[in-house]
Amino acid sequence: MPPTDTERRLYEATARGDWDGQVAAIAGEDLYLAVPQQGQDPLPVYDDPAAGGKCIPVLTRGMLPPWQPQQFFDRVSVEELAQDWPNDRWRLAVNPGTPFAAYLAATPAHRAGWLRVRAQYGVRPGGLLTTHQGAPQHGPVAQGLACGAPLAVQHSVPWNELGTAFLDYAADAQTLREQWSVTDPAGWQQRFEALLGGQFVPAGTEAALRARHGGTPGAPAPSGEAPAVPELVGRYEERFRADGLLPAGGRVVSLTALDLVHAVGLVRWGLGARLIAPPQAEQAVTRVAARAGEVYGSWEEFAAGHALGRMLAFDNGWFGAPYAEAVHVHRVLTQDPASPWRSLPFS
Repeated sequence: MPPTDTERRLYEATARGDWDGQVAAIAGEDLYLAVPQQGQDPLPVYDDPAAGGKCIPVLTRGMLPPWQPQQFFDRVSVEELAQDWPNDRWRLAVNPGTPFAAYLAATPAHRAGWLRVRAQYGVRPGGLLTTHQGAPQHGPVAQGLACGAPLAVQHSVPWNELGTAFLDYAADAQTLREQWSVTDPAGWQQRFEALLGGQFVPAGTEAALRARHGGTPGAPAPSGEAPAVPELVGRYEERFRADGLLPAGGRVVSLTALDLVHAVGLVRWGLGARLIAPPQAEQAVTRVAARAGEVYGSWEEFAAGHALGRMLAFDNGWFGAPYAEAVHVHRVLTQDPASPWRSLPFS
């Protein structure tokens, strides 16, 4: 079975003998080139009997190998390969030695064809739900990964992977460093525990939502009364009800989902940056699922909490591009039959 739709399209095009279809299957996708180990040649050129000559191998996303501590991959595009190709006689080997292989001639004329197809199909957009058929789709690990599905949909990567990369080694390490100030395993653990504890969402608003919902209000206001829910929250909830992010009369329970989504992201970036290993990652995402179940009663409640958290952090009452993106992600994950929020129990 093809791991993702990319491999399925590539397989079908190869079976038809459709060269343009092969290029179209990968034209907008990230392709992965192995990073050379110390002492290896910069390009992993090899002789392939199936191609009848020298090839440069790349992998599609679904064919990345299982996580290894010292095995890294860089993302490349068809466009980059076409522009920087080193030898007209070499071929591009996509997923060589697998049922989803394709061997593409790379003469100047062929590479010009790659660029034409790339221009026709464009880059794979964000906002797509993708499932890796060889990764967990049921059980505690899948439930934890489903809590991170909004980030996966934003980047159009499989929601259920704990593997070699979220984007790639360099990008994952950069995200941790620049957005979370994480550069080592100890820093990663500290940030993960803080996210699991909901320490990055605005404390006053969170306390007000919890108090309104009948939960623990947290530190009381000086007067001894529960903190007031900010007016901006009410504006978003009214719009959420109009746009289907909340049911009629529904209200947001907690903002914690925003931190829990990021906690799953932190796990996947940590794996990609080789700060943690798969056993630790699996344990971490199951803790995220357990924590979500302590705060929320359903995927719908979780989804609304995440959406409101994002709006307070990035939209601030403008109902602009972040709002449109949040609505799209919410609808994908709550309405697509393939979504884990449709197929998995919440807790």
